[in-house]
This record gives sequence, C-alpha cells and structure tokens, in this order.
Amino acid sequence: MLLATPTSTAGETTTGGSLLDQVRALQAETITAIERRQTLAVDARRALIASLRNRLICRPGCEDALAAWGLPPLPQRWTVSADAQLSYTRAHTNLEQAREQARWDVPEELHQLQPAIVVYPRHVIEVTAAPCGNNQPAPQRFSITVQVTLQTWATATRQADAHETARTLVEGHLPALAGAGISLTALTWQAADNPDDVALDHADTETPATTAAQPADITDLTAATAARDAAVQALTDLRRAIRTRAIRALVDDEIGGNYQHTAQRVNQFLTHLGLDPLPRAHHVTVVADLTLPVAAGTARQACDAARDTMRPATTSWPDTARPWTAYGWTDPEEAVPDGDGWRVAWRHEYEMWLRGHTTSATATTSAEALARGDLRRALTGVGYHLIAVSVTAEDVGVDLYLNPDND
Repeated sequence: MLLATPTSTAGETTTGGSLLDQVRALQAETITAIERRQTLAVDARRALIASLRNRLICRPGCEDALAAWGLPPLPQRWTVSADAQLSYTRAHTNLEQAREQARWDVPEELHQLQPAIVVYPRHVIEVTAAPCGNNQPAPQRFSITVQVTLQTWATATRQADAHETARTLVEGHLPALAGAGISLTALTWQAADNPDDVALDHADTETPATTAAQPADITDLTAATAARDAAVQALTDLRRAIRTRAIRALVDDEIGGNYQHTAQRVNQFLTHLGLDPLPRAHHVTVVADLTLPVAAGTARQACDAARDTMRPATTSWPDTARPWTAYGWTDPEEAVPDGDGWRVAWRHEYEMWLRGHTTSATATTSAEALARGDLRRALTGVGYHLIAVSVTAEDVGVDLYLNPDND
C-alpha cells in the first residue's frame, strides 16, 4: 500500500462555491501534487545515491532504479574537448625559435588555471615579429597564433550539462588570460568522450533544482479537473515505482546480507520517503507427525509411495491458496508391515509467514488450523492417522514472501 495523497483523489471533482472558486481549488491541489512529486524525486535520488556511497547497494542497481523512476542518472565525469585558436606574444631569439617553440608548448599561464584545462598545440597558424617600442631591449617579441585542442573535465548527469559546464569554465578563464595577453578564440566544441564513473566519495547526492509548480492558467472546470488528476496520478505513479523497485531488490536478493537486516534497511528507505512500511508477519513453524497406509512390496518402496501420497501437501513456494512452504520426510526403518501393505511414519513441516495477527498466540492458532486443513484436503480418501501437531512461533519481522506488484 501507499500512503494516501492528502488531496482529492483522481477522478473526483471539487464541489461547492462558484466556478472560479472550484477551479482555484483544483489548481491548488494540482500545485500541491506537483510539488510533492518534485520533493519525493529529490529525496529518493538523494537517499539512493547515499546508499550507493555507503556501499549498501551496487552501482548498476542504483542506475537501474533511477532509470525506472524517471530520475536524473548518476553524475559522471566527462572529458570535453574543443578546437580553438590560441594567440599570445612571447620573446624569442629569432623567428625560427618562436615557431619551433609554438609547435610544442603553450604559455605557462595556461598550466596554472584552476579548475584545469589542458591545451595541445596542433599546428602553427602565424608567427610575426611584434612592433618594438623605442626602448624595448632584445630579444625580439613575436605575435603567435596556434590552432589548438583544449580539454577540460566536468561532472554532470548528461552530456549536454557537461558541455555547458565546460563552456562556462573556459569562458570564466578568458578575462584572466586576456589580462596576461593571451586569447582563445573560434572555440568549436566537440562531442564529449565516454564518461567515467565518479568515485563514490564524490558522487553528488543532489538532484538538479526543480522549478516551482506553475500549472497552466485554466478557467474550464473539466480541464482543471484533468490537470489535477494528472498531477495526482504522476505522484502516485512515482510512489508506486519507488516501492515496487525497492521490494524487487529485496525479493530478488540484489541486496546481500541477512534478510531481516536488509529488509529493515529497505523499510527505513521507504518510510523515510513517506511511504508505507513493509508488511510484517509472524514466522510460524508447524510440524505434523502422522502415519500413512501404503501398498508396497518393500519398506523402501513404501517410503517412495508415501512421498507420492504426500506430494499434494508439498510446496516449495507460497501462493494465494497456500501461503506457506511445506515438505516432509520419512525413514525406511520406520515403515511397519500392515496386512498386505505398510504403515509409514511421516513428518511434515510447514513454514508460514502470517500477516494480520497482533499476537503470537493468534498466529500459532491460525497456523495450526491452516496446516490441519491442508492435510485434510491433500489426503482426502487416505486413511492417515495424525499423531501430533506442534506449533512454534519463531519471530516477527518483515514478511519473507513479498510481492513487488501488490505490496
């Protein structure tokens, strides 16, 4: 179950008051639903990345959950490149030295930029002697223009964001470079390289800021109702998606460790986001000792026949009709001749997780009744004798058998 949205439910129409009052009330509900969805998205992403940072979940699982919830992916470190023309003036002994130096090196000021950019000369465009002042001493200064490729790095969730961050970074350096007589012009940005995963210690837990909810200016009651319903449904869908994915991770054993410890972490994750806690259940074990009449030639054949007889009462996974696992066993040494056949001693064990009980006493009573009823149904027409039934309440915790689609 999900916590009910404290607004009108989808499909209901606000009544009472003038048409304008009704529309305004619907718009208020729409804004509330949109803002709550935005808050939930931010909180869920932050909590999920915090779990990744704390190594409670794996990176693929985190990425899959974010994608399933329609939230921004994990931040990654992108290498962003651009072609540009680098122009500066430097002193050299002669033109040949100036050209040779320009082919392999760039001004020292570029190496000192923080955050860093790296500049690689590609080819020299032009080297000319700069005009000398009346009292300018040797060596001669030269104006140099070089075609270069520059690289910088940006942490972002999308390539477009990485490009924008890189452009902002480079543009932020331009005034300081200009002050040193250096210019970067004709910047042509290239596609970003394949991103690298950001180290867990540096993973950004923040979700990009969302804008304030501003529904369209609607004056029609039907349209306002539809907008409200859509906003409420979007909030409900995100809640459902978060809960389903979290339970699936628990059910599919994506999160290792002791089940109850892991389930409590998942439960805390959900309740922290304002979702209902995971269903709790009493863990009860029922052991039934009985004897079965079977027709067989030998004691071992009698035991094999007893297994076939008990197959309808055996299940390895619970379902709606039989919310338990059940299996049994016997020993050929305990088979006793009985007329033309044998009577085989059989021990059958039920493991149940029962919801909806406030005390262990009511859970054990219910479990015993379920086990006895199952044996009656499975062994209809079999002259079995039920010797004893023992019931043990193991503990109370998160139900071991969760259904991601229903729970």
